[in-house]
Amino acid sequence: MSKKLDTVFDWKMMREVNRVEFSVALAGAADRYADRPIRVSVYDPDHRLGRRPQLLFKRRDRTPTTVLRSFLIDRTGRGRFYGWTPVQLDAIGLAVDPETANDTAKIEPEIRIRRLSLIEVAALIACRRTLTFFQIIRLFLAGNKKGAAFRFVRQCDALSAPDYSDWIEAQALAEKNEARMDGQVSQRSLRVLVSIDGGDALAVEETRDSLNAQSWRCFEEATSADVAKLIEFKKADKDTLWIRLPGGVRLAERALERLAEPFALSEDVAICYSDEDRISVRGERFAPFFKPAWNAPLVRSGWLPLEGAVFRVVHIPRGVAVESASSAEIALAVAQARTGDILHLPRVLLHRGQSCYSSPTHAEVVQPRRERPAVSIIIPTRDRAELLEACLKGLFENTAPADLDVIVIDNESTEPATLALFSRYQQSGLIRRIPLPGAFNFSRACNIGVDSAQHDLILLLNNDVEPIDCHWLECLAGELDDPTVGAAGNLLLFPDGFVQHGGVTLGAGTVARHSFHFRDPKDGSDRGLLCQRRDMSAVTAACLLTRRDLWHRLRGMDEQNLTVAFNDVDYCLKLREAGFRIVWTPAAAMLHRESVSRGADDTPQKLKRFAGEERAMHERWSDALKADPYYNPNLSLIAEEFVLEAHPRTLAARSSA
Repeated sequence: MSKKLDTVFDWKMMREVNRVEFSVALAGAADRYADRPIRVSVYDPDHRLGRRPQLLFKRRDRTPTTVLRSFLIDRTGRGRFYGWTPVQLDAIGLAVDPETANDTAKIEPEIRIRRLSLIEVAALIACRRTLTFFQIIRLFLAGNKKGAAFRFVRQCDALSAPDYSDWIEAQALAEKNEARMDGQVSQRSLRVLVSIDGGDALAVEETRDSLNAQSWRCFEEATSADVAKLIEFKKADKDTLWIRLPGGVRLAERALERLAEPFALSEDVAICYSDEDRISVRGERFAPFFKPAWNAPLVRSGWLPLEGAVFRVVHIPRGVAVESASSAEIALAVAQARTGDILHLPRVLLHRGQSCYSSPTHAEVVQPRRERPAVSIIIPTRDRAELLEACLKGLFENTAPADLDVIVIDNESTEPATLALFSRYQQSGLIRRIPLPGAFNFSRACNIGVDSAQHDLILLLNNDVEPIDCHWLECLAGELDDPTVGAAGNLLLFPDGFVQHGGVTLGAGTVARHSFHFRDPKDGSDRGLLCQRRDMSAVTAACLLTRRDLWHRLRGMDEQNLTVAFNDVDYCLKLREAGFRIVWTPAAAMLHRESVSRGADDTPQKLKRFAGEERAMHERWSDALKADPYYNPNLSLIAEEFVLEAHPRTLAARSSA
């Protein structure tokens, strides 16, 4: 059959627990479709599949066995999915969207698959995502072919991203079948005090109109001064909630119902905030802002706005000037007092009108620093003297004064230049060299290094990382002055200026992936995040600062199951499980040539090892990998950051704990 023709397989309807799906085993065609760009065309006039079906790629000998993708089907029943299939593809399924499916449909959907050529994909990206297409060309022309290929595949996956207006329609249809919480909330006798602050009379009236249209009626207007008196004289009870809205902000019809629900379910909830978007003078919604779960550094800087957050009044500390303080300042006071949980509800419940929208202003945040830190630096290496020499020169010649204990873990280097480099630095007393015989095992190298460390602060550092600014180590060490922080990482850039590491997003790909990988930090596509100190779920061990006592307490890295990949993610997740934060900072930016000494995971042996590490992570951290608190579940984990996901992974309120 010609590549240009759609392939029609015999799709079999299957019923599984809580899911109905159409499935097809690719049989002899699996190799033809594995690790390739494809298009799936659907014609479903009776909406048997619903409006937000999920494509299930089933893999052989991999964990998880099934990778999910989603796309939208329009009102006429037509939909198209574009994406890059995983390796070891075995079968493809199409799961019905139960919230929007027509259970009485009689016409079976018509489903076709076609493998696309690279030229076709390039043409689609050029037409639909033109700016990104030129960024890919820039990467290629700069000689960064790996980056160009990476972003090309991610953009192929992004071709299925819905327009925001279509996404709104699909989510509204799904909401009609969701259980309502009005009764349960009312039984708890919750009441919401609503303050409308600022704005002209017309803007205030717009906000008040949206209040009058609320599905849940247990609210009353009150001024910030009224709330301040309740706090001062302790007249509020645990069922008194407060929301302050700028004039011109409109609430979604079920906003108060949705935001009150977490408070009804738990008395420990102190704050709940939601996602938001903007609304034009014609009533059209645009520019959605999908927020992370509670992230104190982003709230403090102003990047994460909290207007429209709901507070349980008894959790607001006395002494907070609620009349003059912003919602963010009040939330930070609640967080510092640790009086209750702060939840994020990943639903778009606030709509900012033109009168109440202005470009966010970011407060100047002082980067914590520790002068002359004492740090043991552990560098696993094998040959590649030119990389290691540049790394060591950066440590000793481009680092502000520090007490450095540099430990080089040598994995059987044999090149004369490398041995001469070792000899020179050892004779000068600048490094200690510890041999590591056998196959490369990054986890073992780090564990050996920590066991030999002289200082409490431990820095894991790749041999291909070099400082850009001499104060980098002071900035990293300053983060560890906060006893709640268990590890700190930083911005890493390729030599061409593109981003190598902007933090780690859990669940991206299958286990985790570097945030903003191969993005230009100057083109604005990061929406300002690459300039922001922020909490993350994990950072890379290419440059990771932690404490020796924590390392030993958590038993370091897993030498048996995570020899090369994901050992840093595993360590960070152990830190978070123990109650510590992970902080990423751009102030300690460094140059990273990205594992050029290790090479790619492209041989059968390396692929088998990677599959084992992937399996180990999912067996240990499956729930955490599915729910990164610092990444919004309405956004894709397959394509790049800020790409809409047709079917949200969850809409439940979530915390960052």
